Amino acid sequence: MKLINKISRYFLISSIPIFIIVSVGLYYIIENTVTNETDEQLINISKKVIRELKNGKVICFAPFVEVNSVNEVKDQNYKFEDVRLASQDDDEGEQFRQVTTYANVNGVNYKIVTRVSLIEKEDMLFTIMSISIGAVLFLVLIMYVTNKIISKKIFKDFYDTLKKLESFSIKNDDELKLTKSRIEEFEQLNKSLIYLAEKAKNEYRSLKEFSEEMNHEIQTPISVIKSKLELLLQNNDLSEDDLSLLGTSLKNLNKLERINKSILLLNKLEHKELFESVQLNLAEETKNVLNDYNDFISTKNLTINLLIDQNLTITANQSLINILLSNLISNAIKHNVNNGKINIELKNNELIISNTGQTSGVNPEKYFERFYKESASSDSVGLGLTIVKKICDLYGLKISNHYSYNLYYVVIDFTLS
Repeated sequence: MKLINKISRYFLISSIPIFIIVSVGLYYIIENTVTNETDEQLINISKKVIRELKNGKVICFAPFVEVNSVNEVKDQNYKFEDVRLASQDDDEGEQFRQVTTYANVNGVNYKIVTRVSLIEKEDMLFTIMSISIGAVLFLVLIMYVTNKIISKKIFKDFYDTLKKLESFSIKNDDELKLTKSRIEEFEQLNKSLIYLAEKAKNEYRSLKEFSEEMNHEIQTPISVIKSKLELLLQNNDLSEDDLSLLGTSLKNLNKLERINKSILLLNKLEHKELFESVQLNLAEETKNVLNDYNDFISTKNLTINLLIDQNLTITANQSLINILLSNLISNAIKHNVNNGKINIELKNNELIISNTGQTSGVNPEKYFERFYKESASSDSVGLGLTIVKKICDLYGLKISNHYSYNLYYVVIDFTLS
Protein backbone atom coordinates (compact mmCIF):
# COMPACT_ATOMS: atom_id res chain seq x y z
CA MET A 1 0.00 0.00 0.00
CA LYS A 2 1.27 3.46 -0.89
CA LEU A 3 2.30 5.76 1.94
CA ILE A 4 -0.18 8.45 0.85
CA ASN A 5 -3.06 5.95 0.86
CA LYS A 6 -2.00 4.66 4.27
CA ILE A 7 -1.90 8.19 5.72
CA SER A 8 -5.31 8.92 4.17
CA ARG A 9 -6.72 5.68 5.58
CA TYR A 10 -5.42 6.47 9.07
CA PHE A 11 -6.89 9.96 8.76
CA LEU A 12 -10.26 8.51 7.74
CA ILE A 13 -10.24 5.87 10.51
CA SER A 14 -9.29 8.43 13.15
CA SER A 15 -12.00 10.76 11.83
CA ILE A 16 -14.78 8.20 12.43
CA PRO A 17 -14.68 8.27 16.29
CA ILE A 18 -14.21 12.04 16.17
CA PHE A 19 -17.23 12.28 13.86
CA ILE A 20 -19.31 10.11 16.24
CA ILE A 21 -18.26 12.13 19.31
CA VAL A 22 -18.93 15.43 17.55
CA SER A 23 -22.32 14.18 16.28
CA VAL A 24 -23.42 12.98 19.75
CA GLY A 25 -22.16 16.17 21.38
CA LEU A 26 -23.82 18.25 18.70
CA TYR A 27 -27.11 16.39 19.27
CA TYR A 28 -27.13 17.12 23.00
CA ILE A 29 -26.11 20.74 22.48
CA ILE A 30 -28.85 21.32 19.90
CA GLU A 31 -31.42 19.43 21.98
CA ASN A 32 -30.52 21.43 25.08
CA THR A 33 -30.67 24.68 23.12
CA VAL A 34 -34.07 23.83 21.63
CA THR A 35 -35.37 22.75 25.08
CA ASN A 36 -34.19 26.01 26.63
CA GLU A 37 -35.89 27.97 23.84
CA THR A 38 -39.10 25.96 24.38
CA ASP A 39 -38.99 26.53 28.15
CA GLU A 40 -38.48 30.25 27.61
CA GLN A 41 -41.43 30.25 25.22
CA LEU A 42 -43.62 28.46 27.86
CA ILE A 43 -42.63 31.00 30.54
CA ASN A 44 -43.59 33.85 28.23
CA ILE A 45 -46.96 32.21 27.52
CA SER A 46 -47.56 31.73 31.27
CA LYS A 47 -46.79 35.38 31.93
CA LYS A 48 -49.14 36.41 29.15
CA VAL A 49 -51.90 34.22 30.66
CA ILE A 50 -51.46 35.92 34.05
CA ARG A 51 -51.72 39.34 32.39
CA GLU A 52 -54.91 38.27 30.64
CA LEU A 53 -56.36 37.00 33.92
CA LYS A 54 -55.61 40.33 35.57
CA ASN A 55 -57.57 41.98 32.78
CA GLY A 56 -60.55 39.81 33.69
CA LYS A 57 -60.42 37.59 30.63
CA VAL A 58 -61.28 33.92 30.72
CA ILE A 59 -58.50 31.74 29.41
CA CYS A 60 -59.18 28.22 28.08
CA PHE A 61 -57.21 26.90 25.16
CA ALA A 62 -56.87 23.16 25.82
CA PRO A 63 -54.62 21.35 25.61
CA PHE A 64 -52.11 24.20 25.16
CA VAL A 65 -53.32 26.40 28.02
CA GLU A 66 -55.28 25.18 31.00
CA VAL A 67 -56.26 27.51 33.89
CA ASN A 68 -57.92 26.09 36.99
CA SER A 69 -58.76 27.81 40.30
CA VAL A 70 -57.31 26.15 43.41
CA ASN A 71 -57.61 26.60 47.16
CA GLU A 72 -54.05 27.61 47.72
CA VAL A 73 -50.91 28.59 45.88
CA LYS A 74 -48.51 25.69 46.37
CA ASP A 75 -45.43 26.99 44.59
CA GLN A 76 -44.95 29.95 42.29
CA ASN A 77 -41.84 28.43 40.71
CA TYR A 78 -42.02 26.98 37.22
CA LYS A 79 -42.15 23.19 36.98
CA PHE A 80 -41.13 21.82 33.57
CA GLU A 81 -41.85 18.28 32.34
CA ASP A 82 -42.51 16.22 29.20
CA VAL A 83 -45.97 14.63 29.03
CA ARG A 84 -47.91 12.53 26.57
CA LEU A 85 -51.60 13.40 26.12
CA ALA A 86 -54.22 11.23 24.47
CA SER A 87 -55.16 12.19 20.94
CA GLN A 88 -58.06 11.16 18.73
CA ASP A 89 -55.80 10.78 15.72
CA ASP A 90 -53.03 8.89 17.48
CA ASP A 91 -53.51 5.96 19.85
CA GLU A 92 -50.12 6.55 21.39
CA GLY A 93 -50.95 10.18 22.14
CA GLU A 94 -48.98 13.32 21.45
CA GLN A 95 -45.81 14.43 23.19
CA PHE A 96 -45.86 17.86 24.88
CA ARG A 97 -43.49 20.03 26.85
CA GLN A 98 -45.38 21.71 29.67
CA VAL A 99 -44.78 24.12 32.51
CA THR A 100 -46.90 24.33 35.66
CA THR A 101 -47.06 27.42 37.86
CA TYR A 102 -49.35 28.89 40.53
CA ALA A 103 -50.42 32.52 40.79
CA ASN A 104 -52.77 34.70 42.86
CA VAL A 105 -54.63 37.00 40.50
CA ASN A 106 -57.16 39.48 41.79
CA GLY A 107 -57.46 37.49 45.04
CA VAL A 108 -58.06 34.17 43.28
CA ASN A 109 -55.55 31.30 43.29
CA TYR A 110 -54.89 29.73 39.91
CA LYS A 111 -53.01 26.70 38.65
CA ILE A 112 -51.72 27.56 35.19
CA VAL A 113 -50.49 24.82 32.83
CA THR A 114 -49.10 25.81 29.42
CA ARG A 115 -47.96 23.33 26.82
CA VAL A 116 -46.09 23.23 23.51
CA SER A 117 -46.25 20.30 21.12
CA LEU A 118 -42.92 18.53 20.73
CA ILE A 119 -43.69 17.32 17.21
CA GLU A 120 -42.44 20.55 15.71
CA LYS A 121 -39.52 20.53 18.10
CA GLU A 122 -38.57 16.98 17.04
CA ASP A 123 -38.92 17.89 13.37
CA MET A 124 -36.81 20.97 13.90
CA LEU A 125 -34.27 18.98 15.92
CA PHE A 126 -34.09 16.32 13.19
CA THR A 127 -33.65 18.98 10.50
CA ILE A 128 -30.95 20.82 12.44
CA MET A 129 -29.18 17.54 13.27
CA SER A 130 -29.34 16.37 9.65
CA ILE A 131 -27.90 19.63 8.41
CA SER A 132 -25.25 19.70 11.13
CA ILE A 133 -24.18 16.04 10.68
CA GLY A 134 -24.22 16.50 6.90
CA ALA A 135 -22.02 19.58 7.29
CA VAL A 136 -19.60 17.74 9.61
CA LEU A 137 -19.49 14.73 7.28
CA PHE A 138 -18.92 16.97 4.28
CA LEU A 139 -16.17 18.75 6.20
CA VAL A 140 -14.50 15.41 7.01
CA LEU A 141 -14.64 14.37 3.34
CA ILE A 142 -13.27 17.74 2.23
CA MET A 143 -10.45 17.41 4.77
CA TYR A 144 -9.79 13.82 3.60
CA VAL A 145 -9.52 14.88 -0.05
CA THR A 146 -7.51 17.96 0.87
CA ASN A 147 -5.20 15.87 3.05
CA LYS A 148 -4.65 13.41 0.19
CA ILE A 149 -3.89 16.18 -2.32
CA ILE A 150 -1.57 17.97 0.10
CA SER A 151 0.14 14.69 1.06
CA LYS A 152 0.69 13.87 -2.62
CA LYS A 153 2.26 17.28 -3.11
CA ILE A 154 4.39 16.92 0.02
CA PHE A 155 5.58 13.45 -0.98
CA LYS A 156 6.33 14.46 -4.59
CA ASP A 157 10.04 14.84 -3.76
CA PHE A 158 10.00 11.44 -2.07
CA TYR A 159 8.51 9.71 -5.12
CA ASP A 160 10.93 11.56 -7.43
CA THR A 161 13.75 10.14 -5.34
CA LEU A 162 12.29 6.61 -5.58
CA LYS A 163 11.96 6.91 -9.36
CA LYS A 164 15.59 7.99 -9.75
CA LEU A 165 16.77 5.23 -7.43
CA GLU A 166 14.97 2.63 -9.59
CA SER A 167 16.92 3.73 -12.67
CA PHE A 168 20.23 4.06 -10.81
CA SER A 169 22.83 1.31 -11.12
CA ILE A 170 26.22 1.05 -9.45
CA LYS A 171 27.49 -0.68 -12.60
CA ASN A 172 27.28 2.60 -14.51
CA ASP A 173 29.52 5.52 -13.72
CA ASP A 174 26.60 7.95 -13.67
CA GLU A 175 26.15 10.21 -10.67
CA LEU A 176 22.99 9.89 -8.61
CA LYS A 177 21.33 13.30 -8.94
CA LEU A 178 18.33 13.91 -6.69
CA THR A 179 15.98 16.91 -6.74
CA LYS A 180 16.61 19.34 -3.90
CA SER A 181 13.71 19.28 -1.44
CA ARG A 182 12.43 22.08 0.77
CA ILE A 183 11.39 19.50 3.35
CA GLU A 184 14.24 18.99 5.77
CA GLU A 185 13.68 15.25 6.33
CA PHE A 186 13.52 14.49 2.59
CA GLU A 187 16.62 16.59 1.93
CA GLN A 188 18.45 14.70 4.67
CA LEU A 189 17.30 11.41 3.10
CA ASN A 190 18.58 12.55 -0.31
CA LYS A 191 21.99 13.43 1.12
CA SER A 192 22.24 10.03 2.81
CA LEU A 193 21.24 8.23 -0.39
CA ILE A 194 23.76 10.16 -2.48
CA TYR A 195 26.47 9.32 0.05
CA LEU A 196 25.53 5.62 0.08
CA ALA A 197 25.29 5.50 -3.73
CA GLU A 198 28.76 7.03 -4.12
CA LYS A 199 30.15 4.66 -1.50
CA ALA A 200 28.56 1.63 -3.20
CA LYS A 201 29.91 2.74 -6.60
CA ASN A 202 33.43 3.11 -5.24
CA GLU A 203 33.30 -0.27 -3.51
CA TYR A 204 31.87 -1.95 -6.62
CA ARG A 205 34.52 -0.30 -8.79
CA SER A 206 37.31 -1.43 -6.42
CA LEU A 207 35.92 -4.97 -6.26
CA LYS A 208 35.52 -5.14 -10.03
CA GLU A 209 39.03 -3.86 -10.67
CA PHE A 210 40.42 -6.32 -8.14
CA SER A 211 38.49 -9.18 -9.75
CA GLU A 212 39.65 -8.30 -13.25
CA GLU A 213 43.27 -7.81 -12.21
CA MET A 214 43.19 -11.00 -10.19
CA ASN A 215 41.80 -13.00 -13.10
CA HIS A 216 44.42 -11.60 -15.46
CA GLU A 217 47.20 -12.31 -12.98
CA ILE A 218 45.96 -15.86 -12.42
CA GLN A 219 45.86 -16.58 -16.14
CA THR A 220 49.64 -16.30 -16.52
CA PRO A 221 50.68 -18.84 -13.84
CA ILE A 222 47.91 -21.17 -15.04
CA SER A 223 49.35 -21.10 -18.54
CA VAL A 224 52.88 -21.70 -17.22
CA ILE A 225 51.83 -24.61 -14.96
CA LYS A 226 49.75 -26.09 -17.76
CA SER A 227 52.66 -26.02 -20.21
CA LYS A 228 55.01 -27.62 -17.64
CA LEU A 229 52.51 -30.39 -16.90
CA GLU A 230 52.10 -31.09 -20.59
CA LEU A 231 55.89 -31.36 -20.91
CA LEU A 232 56.01 -33.78 -17.97
CA LEU A 233 53.35 -35.95 -19.57
CA GLN A 234 55.68 -36.43 -22.54
CA ASN A 235 58.35 -37.95 -20.27
CA ASN A 236 58.60 -41.71 -20.91
CA ASP A 237 60.23 -42.39 -17.52
CA LEU A 238 57.02 -41.70 -15.56
CA SER A 239 55.07 -44.53 -13.98
CA GLU A 240 51.35 -45.10 -14.56
CA ASP A 241 50.56 -43.61 -11.15
CA ASP A 242 52.59 -40.51 -11.94
CA LEU A 243 50.86 -40.15 -15.30
CA SER A 244 47.46 -40.53 -13.62
CA LEU A 245 48.31 -37.85 -11.06
CA LEU A 246 49.57 -35.50 -13.76
CA GLY A 247 46.46 -36.17 -15.85
CA THR A 248 44.18 -35.35 -12.91
CA SER A 249 46.18 -32.20 -12.18
CA LEU A 250 46.03 -31.09 -15.79
CA LYS A 251 42.30 -31.81 -15.95
CA ASN A 252 41.62 -29.66 -12.89
CA LEU A 253 43.95 -26.97 -14.17
CA ASN A 254 42.00 -26.86 -17.43
CA LYS A 255 38.81 -26.51 -15.38
CA LEU A 256 40.36 -23.65 -13.40
CA GLU A 257 41.35 -21.98 -16.67
CA ARG A 258 37.78 -22.28 -18.00
CA ILE A 259 36.40 -20.80 -14.78
CA ASN A 260 38.84 -17.92 -14.97
CA LYS A 261 38.01 -17.19 -18.60
CA SER A 262 34.28 -17.42 -17.89
CA ILE A 263 34.55 -14.93 -15.00
CA LEU A 264 36.56 -12.57 -17.21
CA LEU A 265 33.85 -12.81 -19.86
CA LEU A 266 31.06 -12.23 -17.30
CA ASN A 267 32.83 -9.09 -16.11
CA LYS A 268 33.10 -7.81 -19.68
CA LEU A 269 29.42 -8.52 -20.35
CA GLU A 270 28.55 -5.66 -18.00
CA HIS A 271 29.48 -3.26 -20.80
CA LYS A 272 27.78 -3.62 -24.18
CA GLU A 273 30.01 -0.98 -25.75
CA LEU A 274 33.00 -3.35 -25.51
CA PHE A 275 31.48 -5.63 -28.15
CA GLU A 276 31.15 -4.55 -31.76
CA SER A 277 27.86 -5.61 -33.35
CA VAL A 278 27.31 -6.85 -36.91
CA GLN A 279 24.43 -8.35 -38.88
CA LEU A 280 24.45 -12.13 -38.35
CA ASN A 281 22.53 -14.96 -39.97
CA LEU A 282 21.51 -17.23 -37.08
CA ALA A 283 21.03 -20.26 -39.32
CA GLU A 284 24.64 -20.10 -40.51
CA GLU A 285 25.98 -19.49 -37.01
CA THR A 286 24.03 -22.46 -35.63
CA LYS A 287 25.26 -24.82 -38.36
CA ASN A 288 28.89 -23.72 -37.84
CA VAL A 289 28.67 -24.43 -34.10
CA LEU A 290 27.08 -27.85 -34.76
CA ASN A 291 29.96 -28.75 -37.08
CA ASP A 292 32.40 -28.02 -34.26
CA TYR A 293 30.67 -30.64 -32.09
CA ASN A 294 30.34 -33.43 -34.67
CA ASP A 295 32.84 -35.66 -32.86
CA PHE A 296 31.04 -35.35 -29.51
CA ILE A 297 27.68 -35.97 -31.19
CA SER A 298 29.02 -39.12 -32.83
CA THR A 299 30.52 -40.36 -29.55
CA LYS A 300 27.08 -40.41 -27.91
CA ASN A 301 25.36 -41.49 -31.14
CA LEU A 302 22.93 -38.58 -30.89
CA THR A 303 20.27 -37.76 -33.48
CA ILE A 304 20.09 -34.10 -34.53
CA ASN A 305 16.77 -32.76 -35.80
CA LEU A 306 17.00 -29.36 -37.49
CA LEU A 307 14.15 -27.03 -38.40
CA ILE A 308 15.83 -23.77 -39.32
CA ASP A 309 14.60 -20.54 -40.89
CA GLN A 310 17.44 -19.50 -43.21
CA ASN A 311 16.46 -15.81 -43.15
CA LEU A 312 16.48 -15.09 -39.42
CA THR A 313 19.10 -12.43 -38.64
CA ILE A 314 20.22 -10.55 -35.56
CA THR A 315 22.48 -7.55 -34.90
CA ALA A 316 25.01 -8.62 -32.27
CA ASN A 317 28.65 -9.47 -31.63
CA GLN A 318 29.61 -12.63 -33.54
CA SER A 319 31.86 -14.00 -30.78
CA LEU A 320 29.14 -13.61 -28.15
CA ILE A 321 26.48 -15.30 -30.32
CA ASN A 322 28.97 -18.08 -31.02
CA ILE A 323 29.56 -18.51 -27.26
CA LEU A 324 25.80 -18.49 -26.63
CA LEU A 325 25.11 -21.19 -29.23
CA SER A 326 28.18 -23.23 -28.19
CA ASN A 327 27.14 -23.27 -24.53
CA LEU A 328 23.57 -24.30 -25.36
CA ILE A 329 24.56 -27.04 -27.81
CA SER A 330 27.40 -28.37 -25.62
CA ASN A 331 24.96 -28.53 -22.67
CA ALA A 332 22.46 -30.41 -24.83
CA ILE A 333 25.22 -32.92 -25.70
CA LYS A 334 26.83 -33.15 -22.26
CA HIS A 335 23.56 -33.70 -20.36
CA ASN A 336 22.09 -36.03 -22.97
CA VAL A 337 21.85 -39.82 -22.88
CA ASN A 338 23.49 -42.26 -25.29
CA ASN A 339 21.41 -42.70 -28.45
CA GLY A 340 19.39 -39.65 -27.44
CA LYS A 341 18.32 -36.73 -29.61
CA ILE A 342 18.72 -32.97 -29.91
CA ASN A 343 16.04 -30.81 -31.57
CA ILE A 344 17.04 -27.38 -32.85
CA GLU A 345 14.27 -25.10 -34.14
CA LEU A 346 14.88 -21.62 -35.49
CA LYS A 347 11.59 -20.04 -36.55
CA ASN A 348 9.22 -17.16 -35.78
CA ASN A 349 12.07 -15.17 -34.17
CA GLU A 350 12.68 -17.97 -31.66
CA LEU A 351 15.51 -20.41 -31.06
CA ILE A 352 14.31 -23.59 -29.34
CA ILE A 353 16.86 -26.24 -28.33
CA SER A 354 15.59 -29.39 -26.64
CA ASN A 355 17.34 -32.60 -25.68
CA THR A 356 16.61 -35.92 -24.05
CA GLY A 357 18.00 -36.49 -20.60
CA GLN A 358 17.18 -37.30 -17.02
CA THR A 359 14.46 -35.03 -15.63
CA SER A 360 15.58 -33.02 -12.62
CA GLY A 361 13.38 -32.22 -9.62
CA VAL A 362 15.06 -28.81 -9.30
CA ASN A 363 13.46 -25.61 -10.59
CA PRO A 364 15.06 -25.10 -14.06
CA GLU A 365 15.48 -21.39 -13.29
CA LYS A 366 18.33 -22.32 -10.90
CA TYR A 367 20.40 -23.46 -13.92
CA PHE A 368 20.99 -19.78 -14.74
CA GLU A 369 22.62 -19.15 -11.35
CA ARG A 370 26.39 -18.87 -11.09
CA PHE A 371 28.26 -22.09 -10.29
CA TYR A 372 25.07 -24.13 -10.02
CA LYS A 373 25.66 -27.80 -10.87
CA GLU A 374 23.46 -30.88 -10.52
CA SER A 375 26.43 -32.90 -9.25
CA ALA A 376 29.52 -31.77 -7.34
CA SER A 377 31.63 -34.27 -9.28
CA SER A 378 30.59 -32.83 -12.65
CA ASP A 379 33.28 -31.49 -14.99
CA SER A 380 31.05 -28.49 -15.68
CA VAL A 381 32.12 -25.20 -14.09
CA GLY A 382 28.48 -24.16 -13.65
CA LEU A 383 28.78 -20.93 -15.65
CA GLY A 384 27.62 -21.97 -19.13
CA LEU A 385 23.95 -21.02 -18.78
CA THR A 386 24.89 -18.04 -16.61
CA ILE A 387 26.89 -16.65 -19.54
CA VAL A 388 24.03 -17.43 -21.93
CA LYS A 389 21.60 -15.53 -19.67
CA LYS A 390 24.04 -12.61 -19.39
CA ILE A 391 24.40 -12.37 -23.17
CA CYS A 392 20.60 -12.42 -23.54
CA ASP A 393 20.30 -9.64 -20.96
CA LEU A 394 22.96 -7.65 -22.79
CA TYR A 395 20.87 -7.61 -25.99
CA GLY A 396 17.45 -7.52 -24.34
CA LEU A 397 16.49 -11.06 -25.38
CA LYS A 398 13.98 -13.19 -23.47
CA ILE A 399 15.25 -16.60 -22.34
CA SER A 400 13.35 -19.36 -20.56
CA ASN A 401 13.78 -23.08 -19.83
CA HIS A 402 11.55 -25.95 -18.79
CA TYR A 403 11.02 -29.71 -18.89
CA SER A 404 8.27 -31.28 -20.98
CA TYR A 405 7.72 -34.93 -21.96
CA ASN A 406 11.23 -36.01 -20.86
CA LEU A 407 12.81 -33.23 -22.88
CA TYR A 408 14.70 -30.22 -21.52
CA TYR A 409 13.93 -27.00 -23.43
CA VAL A 410 15.75 -23.70 -23.70
CA VAL A 411 13.85 -20.99 -25.58
CA ILE A 412 15.30 -17.65 -26.70
CA ASP A 413 13.00 -14.99 -28.13
CA PHE A 414 14.80 -12.65 -30.54
CA THR A 415 11.82 -10.30 -31.01
CA LEU A 416 13.35 -7.49 -28.95
CA SER A 417 16.66 -7.63 -30.75
